[in-house]
Amino acid sequence: MTDRPDPDPAWTTLSGTTIGSVHVRDRLPIQDAVLTWSDDGGRQAVVAVADGHGHRNHFRSDTGAALAVVSAVEELRRVLPELRAADDDARERVERAGAAIVATWAAKVRHHVAANPYSPDEDELGASADPLRAYGSTILATAVSGDVMVFLQIGDGDTVLVTADGAAARPLPEDPDLDGLHTTSLCQPRPLDALRVEVIDAAAERVALVFLCTDGFGRSRVDAEGWWRQTGEQLVEFTRTRGVGWVREQLPEWLAEPALVGGDDTTMALLVRADAPAVLSRPDLVDTLPTP
Repeated sequence: MTDRPDPDPAWTTLSGTTIGSVHVRDRLPIQDAVLTWSDDGGRQAVVAVADGHGHRNHFRSDTGAALAVVSAVEELRRVLPELRAADDDARERVERAGAAIVATWAAKVRHHVAANPYSPDEDELGASADPLRAYGSTILATAVSGDVMVFLQIGDGDTVLVTADGAAARPLPEDPDLDGLHTTSLCQPRPLDALRVEVIDAAAERVALVFLCTDGFGRSRVDAEGWWRQTGEQLVEFTRTRGVGWVREQLPEWLAEPALVGGDDTTMALLVRADAPAVLSRPDLVDTLPTP
């Protein structure tokens, strides 16, 4: 006998995004974007979030973020069938996928510029001299195929995995260029210098769920250093006791508070292990509706 979960698990994706109160006040569009994908059985899945920079020099960053999540899902879907084990070959494939995401995003941006040329006023900001800058965005993505789970990120935001017992960890190395005010970006001259990747065996690590969020979620928290641990523990507990359906229903409300208090757009995407008894002690509650 072994307590190792089913080697071919299913995964459920959840996501939500809320415009920040400052963007509402200033009549600006939401700068965050989120996209998820899973196959019919949930054996393969991808979640991606992006945060457009929103600065006046990045005046098309809402479009840049949308193109970033599309590029991430496209390229990670291509690599998923090649992932057989959490080994060095998988890491190399993920690094190549990261490079492909950057190239695909840049190509989509140039296509968008060709269809929507910069105005003379925008050119005064140097838009044509650096055509990618206006679309500046971060990208965070996680993909899973069975129990091979991969992570990649450029820029700020949080990538957190949580085990079945509620212990949270950040699987990616820190980016030394992040200082809380500035972020690395897809639009910088050498974006791959800021690419961080990791590959893990989700069964061996007993991963219950992963959540990705833009910095609008964590920045408004009083406990700046430890909020993500508490959030991870609560998400696993809610998933176990209330069910995935309840979490899905509550997610918009959970995102609304930091978007209002902190003022920034707030986005979260989750990958939840859907069929592991160690994670869901009450499988009959998986699709429960919210409790009044």
